[in-house]
Amino acid sequence: EEAHYLASLVHNLGAAAKLDAGAQQVRLAPVNLNEVVDRVVARHWPVASPRAVDVEFAVPETPVWIDADVTLFEQAVSNVVGNAVRYNRPGGHVAVILDAPSAGEFSLRVVDDGPGVPDAQLARLTERAFRSDDARRRHPEGMGLGLDIARRVAAFHRISLAFRRSEYAGLEVEFRGVRGIPPA
Repeated sequence: EEAHYLASLVHNLGAAAKLDAGAQQVRLAPVNLNEVVDRVVARHWPVASPRAVDVEFAVPETPVWIDADVTLFEQAVSNVVGNAVRYNRPGGHVAVILDAPSAGEFSLRVVDDGPGVPDAQLARLTERAFRSDDARRRHPEGMGLGLDIARRVAAFHRISLAFRRSEYAGLEVEFRGVRGIPPA
């Protein structure tokens, strides 16, 4: 778990540096979101399993493509899934759901049934270094970088990022944007 945390921190610092460097460091290309979801879920199983947190995912049969920097976008999704696992309760659930609700859009949602975040703090989740009081108590080692990076990556790619209470009492985070064209 400690190795996973340190690797995540290194990846976040790399993503922050890339974002700070600007557009010249970002490489846009067609990205298969089905594969991104598969890799992110596989990456978080070693942490979720010992905590008895079940991580499941659903993707459409036909791949969903976007134009993105795969490293940055995958890190953003990984940060959201990592938080859903880390701040969940033993026996909790995390679902990563990729959908193509219309011909030109995609929706990637991460839904958990953890303790959630108070309504007053939802708007502050993406502030750099912000951590809710509950998050600081449960995991004092966090830096508060993950969701700030997710916000910055989404904004750079012109993808909306929304936080709301899930119907299961936890948190639902949604990336929503325009789909790209699959490579030839």
